[in-house]
Amino acid sequence: MKRTLTLSFLACLVVGSAASLLFLPTQTQVDKVVAASPSITSKPVSKPRPIRDVFYLSDRFGFRIVVPSGYTIEPFGTKSATPVPLDVLELWQKADFVNRTSLPETPPIISIAVYNNAKRLSLTQWKGELSRKDDRPLTVAGQAAIAYTSTGLYESDNVLFSSPDGRYVFRLKAGYADAKAPIRQTFQDVLASFSFDVSPDSTASKWRINYSRLQRLLAAKDWQAADIETRAILQRLAGPKGDLLYSSKEVLPRLPLADLKTIDTLWSNASGGRFGFSAQQRLWQQVAKGSKNAKVQTERFAQRVGWRRTQPLPQNNPVGMEISGTLWRLDTELNYTTAGPPGHFPWAGVSSYVLTNLLNDRSQGCGSCTIDAMYLSNDRYEAYLPALFTRLKAIK
Repeated sequence: MKRTLTLSFLACLVVGSAASLLFLPTQTQVDKVVAASPSITSKPVSKPRPIRDVFYLSDRFGFRIVVPSGYTIEPFGTKSATPVPLDVLELWQKADFVNRTSLPETPPIISIAVYNNAKRLSLTQWKGELSRKDDRPLTVAGQAAIAYTSTGLYESDNVLFSSPDGRYVFRLKAGYADAKAPIRQTFQDVLASFSFDVSPDSTASKWRINYSRLQRLLAAKDWQAADIETRAILQRLAGPKGDLLYSSKEVLPRLPLADLKTIDTLWSNASGGRFGFSAQQRLWQQVAKGSKNAKVQTERFAQRVGWRRTQPLPQNNPVGMEISGTLWRLDTELNYTTAGPPGHFPWAGVSSYVLTNLLNDRSQGCGSCTIDAMYLSNDRYEAYLPALFTRLKAIK
């Protein structure tokens, strides 16, 4: 079975850097987070729209991006440049990366370089010698940023911004040979997805989960985006070696109870108790009384929360005929409104994007990807749900 760490495919992407993060319990932050909820008016999302949830999580610098479709992220290490970056990531189109040794020159790529800003230099002082004087202000991940162009082997779009604590400067760069090249839009998509999903703790040089994005999405009743954000947070809590796709029995018992309680409080408060772990736990306890068989318990629970289909998934489905026949709903079939069944969210499944990526990876030599996609769309629930509710029972 394919052992890649993703959030929903995150496995192969939680590469991060060597220094591991320590996630502090956030139980004391719950009341503060909920009280600070902004007043947002927004119509509930009734029809699922495509939201890609294939993430790269930086373990060292506490940021997250959505990996563009058709791209792969490769840690490049530090380049012989001045100043020397602490870390460099390169986003290559998969076809270019596979054939990179036979290419006459490096193709246009997107890069993310991280620098130590111990002297707290201004952003303009981090511009290179080949940069043009066309600075444009913008905001990235809540941080003031500047955008500008530069020249070299290719023309390049550049954006500079600091980490929330000012310790690091990030330079995102995309080269292009043609001003209308699709990579320029891909670069904008990466920028839009960039977020600092963990925050430095004020009492120590440690980290805690940043719940502000989940809070905003729930306040806006954007259940679909909030559900994806919750899965991203759970993967953060699991850590770079925590595989929630294939090893949930081992990983879920280690998730911090204070953070699980925070997630539940935010969901419960936003939905009037309709969604959240507490709502799901009550339903699980009801169905668990009728049988000790994990498969029976799992399927009965799924029926109650609206995750099971009445008819098998047809061959003509958004993912592929390989997963046809399953009685589990895809994420595109969920009810993203407040009228969804009690306990409908957070969803415990694996997204269509992840399943599709697995099946597409067969062309890259993945011999087990078909079996993996079938497992993740069906049998995984039987391992995941009992382990989840066993862990939730420990919350006081």
